[in-house]
Amino acid sequence: MYRDPRSLKTSRIGINLDEYEDNLIEALAAYTGMEKATLARELVMRAALEMLGVSSTQEFDAVSMADFQPMAKLH
Repeated sequence: MYRDPRSLKTSRIGINLDEYEDNLIEALAAYTGMEKATLARELVMRAALEMLGVSSTQEFDAVSMADFQPMAKLH
């Protein structure tokens, strides 16, 4: 079913939200028609990619697959 079995969403994390944050996520989920968990995952992934300075998961995959060599050898 999945081309890449590692794409299957099996890893879980928990976050604690206060009432205001939960209400915001709940309202945004209702507005977009997305499930809360899906919306939260999408927001987390967008923020993570932005922090890394890449614009998409495809760009991240391309960068992470590149063969990087250390800039300086210590020995």
